[in-house]
Amino acid sequence: MPRFHRIILLCLLAASLAPTAALAAPHSPAEVPASIKTGTARTFGETGFTVADYFLKTWNAAPNPLFVYGLPISQPFIEESISTPGEYYRVQYFERAILEENPDLAGTGYYVQGRLLGAAMVVMRRVEPAFIAVVDPGDGTFDRVSGHTLRNSPAPFRDFYANNGGLRVYGRPLSEQTQEVNQADGKTYWVQYFERQRLEWHPDEPNPRFRILLGLLGSEYRDQQHTGEAAFSPTATVPSPAAVSDPGAINPLAGFVYGFNAVLYGGSHGTTWQDRPRLMNLAMEAGMPWIRQQVRWMDLHDKSGTIYWGELDRIVADATNRQTKLLLSIVAAPRWTTANGLHGMPDRAHYATFNTFVEQLAHRYAGRVRAYEIWNEQNLAVENGGTVSGVADYMDLLVGAALAIKAADPSALIVSGALASTETNWPTVAMSDLRYYEGMFRDARFGQVVDIVGVHPGAHSNPPESLWPDKPGPGPNFLNSREFYFRRVEDVRTLMLKHGLATKPVWVTEFGWATTNTTPGYEYGNQLSMEQQADYLVRAIQYTHTHHSGWLTGMFVWNLNFAIPWKAVGNPLHEQAAFGVLNGDWSPRPAYTALKNMPK
Repeated sequence: MPRFHRIILLCLLAASLAPTAALAAPHSPAEVPASIKTGTARTFGETGFTVADYFLKTWNAAPNPLFVYGLPISQPFIEESISTPGEYYRVQYFERAILEENPDLAGTGYYVQGRLLGAAMVVMRRVEPAFIAVVDPGDGTFDRVSGHTLRNSPAPFRDFYANNGGLRVYGRPLSEQTQEVNQADGKTYWVQYFERQRLEWHPDEPNPRFRILLGLLGSEYRDQQHTGEAAFSPTATVPSPAAVSDPGAINPLAGFVYGFNAVLYGGSHGTTWQDRPRLMNLAMEAGMPWIRQQVRWMDLHDKSGTIYWGELDRIVADATNRQTKLLLSIVAAPRWTTANGLHGMPDRAHYATFNTFVEQLAHRYAGRVRAYEIWNEQNLAVENGGTVSGVADYMDLLVGAALAIKAADPSALIVSGALASTETNWPTVAMSDLRYYEGMFRDARFGQVVDIVGVHPGAHSNPPESLWPDKPGPGPNFLNSREFYFRRVEDVRTLMLKHGLATKPVWVTEFGWATTNTTPGYEYGNQLSMEQQADYLVRAIQYTHTHHSGWLTGMFVWNLNFAIPWKAVGNPLHEQAAFGVLNGDWSPRPAYTALKNMPK
């Protein structure tokens, strides 16, 4: 329940309840007080979990608790709020709900209540027709707060809602009735979403009592957010928040990481433009010994199961011979692993396939590839086959891949997929990077499996020290949003501190300034000369050392050599070439010379 709702409830109840000291909402796991005891408990043999105290009292108070909440599927543990990020509460998961203690409502009938789980499950669906608010039809079915109706047609949800707990149990309607495929049996049913639940109509069920069912939202949310965690084993010891925090040094590597993004493929099979030894020598001579190379999973892994290592073997060998350190950014699933046949993230049925691929990758190059970045700009639809990947989907992919890589090479570093800086929120275009980071950071698993937070700050034509609204760039365009500035990294850091990730270092795995180009959408590059590009790159690194020292510990310039292949195919003014620090003929731009001469 949002904070303002809790405050209203306290005011309304104050006159009729015995005085109770209202507690501030806990803003860290350590602030969560102990449960209020009632001396009652019940162990459920079906699952092996025990429900006690006010969790049990609330469960028993439901009209039909097995039907409304289902069986317990976790021990009580502390978790960040879904509806109010930054606040922490003790929760217990059930098949159909998550119950939560609210210390600031102790002594009221609202001390334990269901989380707004339905709202969390549909956060990315608000643009779908069924979730858009409707006009009041004037027939008494309209909820003025949520803007949706609660009817008995086509499904008799209104009567069921009224007779089985109503607002207290389910919350307000968040959608109209709509048809969707049930995950359990693959059939299509009428459903309606509420703040805490999803009602499903099964008209062919022989027993009339079970024609309306509640969604297994607790189980679904567990599968999305908490796979394999101790709290979901009835016999495991649940670690305290302190036990899973990362008290270590801010940087898993000594010193500052200087690197380039480069294209290292194309060094064989008669390619005339590529010369990997020369390229790696240029990076080393510039004092920037790290190279970030994207590895497209789709190019290596055949549906038969065969993995064609070929040129990647030669890339790693060349890097090892020249003491070049590699960060591999893994992207682009094969068509046979995606639901729509495109090259976004794999479908859930192929997460295990991805884990197998990255485990073999890490085992093959153990001790030679230093770091792996799991996906790239997953908040853009174009990176996921036309639809923005869900945060929960990405987190499950990240966690599985990280564990597989660490099993094969415990010394490898895991970098979270860097997000594109944007404030656009449209499923077929993008999600705000800050909104997406918020979802990633609130997942307790993030801090457990990620060594380094990847960030891609946009800069457009703005100088590195500028930031809207206090110090906007000179323009004329891309001024009035923080998404257009290099210092976007500071907003990401603020979210990290909010979610207890202060000890995690940040790497900017792409940053740069474009110059003259002919690619639509990158016209801002036409405002900058090559000399300005050089100046801004050096100033960005210097600004980082002065203002972000201690937490921003690695920077990869975008890019070293993309102009060379673009010139080879007859497009020397492509935007990727415009970001480069080498010209298409291998000659150094002012940016390369400035970076080489910059003290490090």
